[in-house]
Order: sequence, then structure tokens, then C-alpha cells
Amino acid sequence: MLGIDYQVAVIIVAVVVTVYSIMGGLWSVTLTDFVQVFLIVIGMIIAVPFALRYAGGWSNVTANIPEGTLSMFQGYDLFGIISLIIMYTATFSVGQEAVSRFYAAKDEEAARGGAWLAALINFIYAFIPTILGIITLALMNMGKFSSEQFADVGARYALPILAINTMPAVVCGLLFSGIISATMSSSDSDLLGAGSIFSNDIYKAVLKPDASSQSVMKVTKIVMCLVGVASMLIALFNTQSIVSILMFCFTLRAAGSFFPYVMGHYWKKASSAGTIASLAAGTIVVVYLEHIAKGVLFGFKFSQPIIPGLIAAFICFVIFSFVMPPKEETTELIPEEDD
Repeated sequence: MLGIDYQVAVIIVAVVVTVYSIMGGLWSVTLTDFVQVFLIVIGMIIAVPFALRYAGGWSNVTANIPEGTLSMFQGYDLFGIISLIIMYTATFSVGQEAVSRFYAAKDEEAARGGAWLAALINFIYAFIPTILGIITLALMNMGKFSSEQFADVGARYALPILAINTMPAVVCGLLFSGIISATMSSSDSDLLGAGSIFSNDIYKAVLKPDASSQSVMKVTKIVMCLVGVASMLIALFNTQSIVSILMFCFTLRAAGSFFPYVMGHYWKKASSAGTIASLAAGTIVVVYLEHIAKGVLFGFKFSQPIIPGLIAAFICFVIFSFVMPPKEETTELIPEEDD
């Protein structure tokens, strides 16, 4: 939109997100996300009628897209769709951006209400980018957009080009702020998650049990800074197939940690050994299928490695939890002390 070089833009975003996340912690992440969610939803929803009007209405759109574009199974079979549903359900159940909110909630009622509201908003929001993408495809087939407009920037900028050509400046700004907000709301949460997990579960729990709160906080900020720099470098030098990268990351995150996290809330025999075994098994299977076997395992072809990853993780979790049981059978994260 502004004509800024891609590398410069990546550096600006990385610095801004990392700095405010380190300075404010969970409170800054939560406050900015509260504003960002309105920008995301409002910006996207307002963009739809402008795009439809430019295309001449929905009937005009459907008449200028290839047959099967609106089919649920176009490009995916039923098993592939089920795999995607399982993958997204599992990854967002254990995602730090969601889990940190639950543990920071005022009470159980607030956590439950927030979950239902988030589910509703996500359900509505999920359709908007798809609709805008279909409208853009129709406009290209109608000749209102030419392939030359995408020659230099690539198809990933289809939405910005649609906005610039069809919407007033204010609406265009809302749409772009919504897109940026969606990125920032995930980035800051995962930055904070990486820092807090390392400092509390590795540094404090294993490396230095007598570490002070100030020391843990310092380590958290250092790790957040390192992760921010590493993420920036990945974004600078790997710009191909961002969707494929995200799918792999979501699958990797979900496969090993889903059962330990969910069952750990209900199964008192869940143990640390079972958790580590689950993480290892799920990770190995996903990486093997994704990068070595190309989706083939025991002669079966998997469009997504999430299902075999979850199965392997579940088996290892249960077996190791029985073989190496916990010292104290409880579902509490921190055992309650006697009065």
C-alpha cells in the first residue's frame, strides 16, 4: 500500500511487535488484541459490500468463476477436510495465544464466556477472506483486474490490490489495519508464550530452581527478543508458500501436545514422562511424513500428517504414563498446600 520495500516492512513490524510485547507483557498483548479484534472483524466485513458492488453483485461473481470453486470438496477429499478440522481444533486447543488467556481470566465464567465469544467471532470471520478471494478471482476473469497487476507482487497481495481498486481510502485503511492486526495478535501472543514457557518451565524449573522473580522476568525478555529476531530472519529469507509453512507449524504444535494438555485436565495418572514421550512421538511422525516420506506411512497416503501424529502421540502418552507414573496423582497444575 505504501510502496515500502518488503524487507524494510518486515523489520518494522518485527521491531514494533517485539518491543511492545517485551515492555508490557501479557497486559500489553491483551489490550492491543482487544482493539485488534474489532479492526479485524469490522475492516473485513465493511470490505465485502464495496468489492461486491465493483463486481456487479454476487450473481455476477458466481457467473465468472470456474465450476466447482464454491464446492466444499474442490481440491480436497472428505478425509482431507476431516484432517484439517482435526488439525485446527487440536492446534488452537493448545495454542499459547488461547491458553494464556484462559489462565489469566478473572474466573471460570469469564474464561468460558470468552471462549464462546471467540468461537462465534472466528466462525464469522473465517468466511470473509474466502469471499473476498472469490470476488477477486471473478474480477480477474471479468477483465477488471489483469494478471500484470500481480506479476511483480504475487497472488499473496490479491486482497490489497482488490482494496486499493474498489474501496474508499478510509475503508481501505480499516481493511489493511485488520490484516496487520491479525498478524500482530498472533505474533505478540506467541512471543510472550515462548519467553514465559522457557523461563518458567525450563530455566526456573530445571536450570535454576532458586531463581528470583526478577531473574525469571529478565530471562523471559531475553528469550522474547531472541525469538523475535529469529522470526524476523525467517520472514526475510523465506517468503514462499506461507500457507504451507503455517500448516506445518500448526500440525507440529498440535500433534504432540494435544493429548497431554487436554487429558492432563481430567486424567490423574498423566505423567511428565508420558508428556515428553507424546511430544517426541508426535513431532517425529509429523516431521517424517511432511519432509521425508511425503505423506506416505505403511503404504497409506495422508494428505495431512496430523492424524497419524496424534495417534502415535496418544499411544506413547498412555504407555509412558503407566510405565513411569506421576509421583502424585492430581489434575492440578500446582498441588494445593495443606493449611
